[in-house]
Amino acid sequence: MIQKKFRLKRPEIEFLLRKGKELATDLFIVRFATSTEQIARFTVIASSRLSKKAVDRNRIKRQIYEAIRINMVDSATNTVIIPKKRALKSTYKEIESNIKQIISWIKKES
Repeated sequence: MIQKKFRLKRPEIEFLLRKGKELATDLFIVRFATSTEQIARFTVIASSRLSKKAVDRNRIKRQIYEAIRINMVDSATNTVIIPKKRALKSTYKEIESNIKQIISWIKKES
């Protein structure tokens, strides 16, 4: 899990879902926007549409947050990551490589 200061709050999440720029990879849908703060902040949304089992949703969120924690870069962006169903069957290495790709794209866009 990443530290609380690196996580988004509900109003920021709603704003990003409505007005943020969108990227898509094989495993994730990503919404992001530049932030007024000097740190990168993230959140992962795994709804029951992804899986009915809370165990599966929590496992994928833990894996994504760990990949973010390891590969985090200092850029002033807020990011929402929504995993696709395909991510449930992916290995941690695939998830981490997708997160690296997302972070590099966001860094270029900002």
